[in-house]
Amino acid sequence: MPLYDYKCDSCGHTFEVNHRMSETPEISCAQCDSKQVRKILSTGGILGSTKMGQSDAPAPSPCAGGGCASGMCGLS
Repeated sequence: MPLYDYKCDSCGHTFEVNHRMSETPEISCAQCDSKQVRKILSTGGILGSTKMGQSDAPAPSPCAGGGCASGMCGLS
């Protein structure tokens, strides 16, 4: 079951709720019991990546032949 993030418009509290994608449950704030909550963008399901889906891996070298340190770089 997916985990959804919600934010209360009344008190600003953010919290998570587990429910099926096909469900639209009536959710109230766990802190102030307000029904004025909205679903917010969650990044909890993205593992091993950073902003906008970019990975932490370094960019590939433009030098396919072993890099500029070997003296074989065509860029220098």
